[in-house]
Amino acid sequence: MLKVEQGEIYFNQENTPVSAQFDDVYFSNQDGLNESRYVFQQGNQLWERWQTFQEQHFVIAETGFGTGLNFFAVTHLFRQFRQQNPHSPLKQLFFISFEKYPLSKNALMQAHQAYPEFASLAQQLQAQWLEPIKGCYRFHFGETYLDLWFGDLAENLPQLGDYYCDKIDAWFLDGFSPSKNPQMWTAFLYQQMYRYTKTEGTFATFTAASAVRNGLSEAGFQVSKRKGYGKKRECLHGVKLHSMPSQLHQPYYLPQAAQFENSADVAIVGGGIASLFTAFSLLERGAKVTLYCEDEALAQNASGNKQGAFYPQLSDDDLRHIRFYIHAFAYGQQRLTQCIQEKIEFEHNVCGVALCAYNEKVAKKLAKIESLQLPESVYQPLSAQALSQKVGLPLDCDGGFIPYGGWLAPQQFVQNTFAYLQKKGLIIKTNQQIVALTQQEQVWQLCNKQGEEFIHHIVVLANGHKLKEFPQTEKLPLYAVRGQVSEIPTSEQLQQLKAVLCYDGYLTPVAASQTHCIGASHIRDNQGRAFSLQEQLENQQKIQQNLAMDWTQQVDTSGNRARVGVRCSVRDRIPILGNIPNFSQQSIDYKNLYNLCRRKQAIAPAAVFDNLFLIAALGSRGLTSAPLLGEILASLIYNQPLPMSEDIMQALNPNRSWLRKLLKGTPVE
Repeated sequence: MLKVEQGEIYFNQENTPVSAQFDDVYFSNQDGLNESRYVFQQGNQLWERWQTFQEQHFVIAETGFGTGLNFFAVTHLFRQFRQQNPHSPLKQLFFISFEKYPLSKNALMQAHQAYPEFASLAQQLQAQWLEPIKGCYRFHFGETYLDLWFGDLAENLPQLGDYYCDKIDAWFLDGFSPSKNPQMWTAFLYQQMYRYTKTEGTFATFTAASAVRNGLSEAGFQVSKRKGYGKKRECLHGVKLHSMPSQLHQPYYLPQAAQFENSADVAIVGGGIASLFTAFSLLERGAKVTLYCEDEALAQNASGNKQGAFYPQLSDDDLRHIRFYIHAFAYGQQRLTQCIQEKIEFEHNVCGVALCAYNEKVAKKLAKIESLQLPESVYQPLSAQALSQKVGLPLDCDGGFIPYGGWLAPQQFVQNTFAYLQKKGLIIKTNQQIVALTQQEQVWQLCNKQGEEFIHHIVVLANGHKLKEFPQTEKLPLYAVRGQVSEIPTSEQLQQLKAVLCYDGYLTPVAASQTHCIGASHIRDNQGRAFSLQEQLENQQKIQQNLAMDWTQQVDTSGNRARVGVRCSVRDRIPILGNIPNFSQQSIDYKNLYNLCRRKQAIAPAAVFDNLFLIAALGSRGLTSAPLLGEILASLIYNQPLPMSEDIMQALNPNRSWLRKLLKGTPVE
């Protein structure tokens, strides 16, 4: 269902990798690197186009990632260009690649030995390589962003969605030869390529097969032949000459980029994990970012606990949610590794996370997860005995194990990473409670509680449950959830806990303070921050009742050490991200949306507040979801490729709740 089949390869006499699935070489036996440069770089005239390119980023899409040779070669070329043209407006390269049969890490390492000039890039790719599920994974290589879409091209290409119309500058039409891989070389591919390609955008391919030439021409490209590489007589390249309005399939879900000139001037309202990673990704793009936090210090609310679990939320009946959290978890791992490499200090432990099937209902949920056949690096179903060994304490229930999950110290991490970002140019203003937002021509005016005013082009609201306190956001279906986390002393037995333990709550392994965190309570529509003796006792009772093992009697909350945070949540349990919708205008425009869709009549993009965005409803999974959400939001603001499939972007869309009603013909209020 979600699993991706691994590529099977062998190496021929020339030490060229050969696909067992397609009985074809990954690149030329003569010289794969020079073939890549000749066919794809020269065929698309990259160097010449970059010299006069006036935008900040350039987008290349590729069919067939293979060993990554094309990616290495073009990244190397782009770095040469940046070095020789430091004042060019072109700063970033996006490389989008589709791969149905990804290679194993060992196969990649063997293939990469043939190109020592790319050793650094190859080692970085190998270090980040993973066992994927279907969908998009974003990897950072400095100025170059690699989006790898794993799975069948026919399924993934449409998931670029309406947002990608007219956004791709060049195509590397690669993959195995049309005679060996006819399933890829289809009219569907060429039509989708044309839809996503900018006017004056190009393609290049190693083949000159008449079916390919005719298919690309019929899709709308102007196709030309040129001399082929090596023993090949000819190859093709072409251009999209004419601008044609792209047909939008679901314009009511269309994400809309910010409008600004040169560098973005962004205000972020909030001081927690969502704000942190939004600022992180925006600063990487050269934005000017100012953070407004209402508290005296950062990470004082839901991001302020001593220990927080880091793992994907899998126990959900909506497959899109599971896919989102697996991709978010993979991206979060990459970001945490980056923070560690940058010497940002925070206590953490990649110790694994155990999910306990403590009752029949949970057992059925874990059985559903097992049926997804996820990679073992993501999830492992285990017997009670095997789970006990992973945990370090006896359990009498089966369950599952997430080997690369763990815990970290959220407040320490958020505060120290914000300090790191300050050195990168982030401006932080504390004791600034923003109470009003007013749009004035091309800017937003923010007013604080003291009546002071601040002007910015773009605003991101990331202030948790208080996000609804503005007229622009009051209709959003967000609510507050109070959560009390208890801090308990360790004991001789509890010190043996080796993994985060999840039941109808969680227990973390011992921290440096010789304490554990246990919790958390879940009180909906409650913003109170006072200590609750009842919730403290309930945290203790939950683990003792759910697991009912002798060692749980050592869990002692009587010291009444606890921390209360108020989370922001939403009924369908997946974050909200993107443009802040203009509810009043959408209610008018989409009053008859059901019939417009039924009659296949023209539908305008959803009305939103220009340059006003949000990231919200992270619930209790902020540590896992915030890194990817921040990256998606920064990409949207800059009108760049989004590292997420269209169907999941729709699930994250802020106006999703009333659109679901309107699409069924149900009125909204």
